[in-house]
Amino acid sequence: MLSTRNSQLAIKIEAVEGTAETLAAANVILASNPKFSPNINMYKRSDKAVAGDMSPVPSLPGARSATITFEVELCGAAAAGTAPHYSAALRACGAGETIVAVTSVTYKPISGNIPSATVAIYEDGKIKRIWGARGTVSISFRAGEPAIASFTFTGADFEVVDGALLTGVTYPATVPPVFMGATFSIGGYSAVINSMTIDQGNTVALRKAVTASGGHISARITGREPTLKIDPEEVLNATQDFFGAWRSGALLALASSMGSVAGNTIATSAPKVQYQSISTGEREKLSTLDITALLTRNAGNDEWQIQIT
Repeated sequence: MLSTRNSQLAIKIEAVEGTAETLAAANVILASNPKFSPNINMYKRSDKAVAGDMSPVPSLPGARSATITFEVELCGAAAAGTAPHYSAALRACGAGETIVAVTSVTYKPISGNIPSATVAIYEDGKIKRIWGARGTVSISFRAGEPAIASFTFTGADFEVVDGALLTGVTYPATVPPVFMGATFSIGGYSAVINSMTIDQGNTVALRKAVTASGGHISARITGREPTLKIDPEEVLNATQDFFGAWRSGALLALASSMGSVAGNTIATSAPKVQYQSISTGEREKLSTLDITALLTRNAGNDEWQIQIT
């Protein structure tokens, strides 16, 4: 019997796309809710074969793939200008990384040279591993809680083998800031919100190839549509005209920041937010709005930014 509590999540950028990396203690990150979902395309011969009766003939296992999902608390590092422990996961989701020593680490979208990764769940004596993987990420901010980055990685192939947990792992000691005492503004207005979600919205496709032993070379990011969801308290139009901004297709700047400790202060921004839908809601008997917005380009590859200082 295997215990899901005795688990580890490891991820490493691949030197060669689609070639599995050997994972070690240094590749383990502090994650939660890991889940492995394998797939094998079974070629059904039963609908084609005629054998004098209705008994099925065996199927043939074909191309393989799998997904691994997990969550990470958004935090910085012990010192400013040091990449957080989950850096590899963001990079393999198409987030470019810029490090300024002793100052900051900045992530924002890129459209080329996105690395692939090997990802594995070590689960109480068993290893569930994918490679040639790329993914997408959604980051949820909720009042009084740490921000949670939810990752979904698609791998070109997978394996499940017996194997021990990795030893000598050092987990990060940095405590994530909570979304409280934070700053937030949209279109220059300091809206009262309870939550905010930024979704990278990547489209991930498998590269099919007859030369690959599992039927795929790697997973590739072929497009993205980043979105924002917020739930501001509704106010008079004279204070902030949310519906007017939607009607006009206005492009609004988003700015938010949480934390105050050097190396663990997280600023989130988006230069041109465009509302796509607004519906009404309620929070503690107060009228609210549920807003979904598109994060659009400014100069390109800049729809959103997360900077850790």
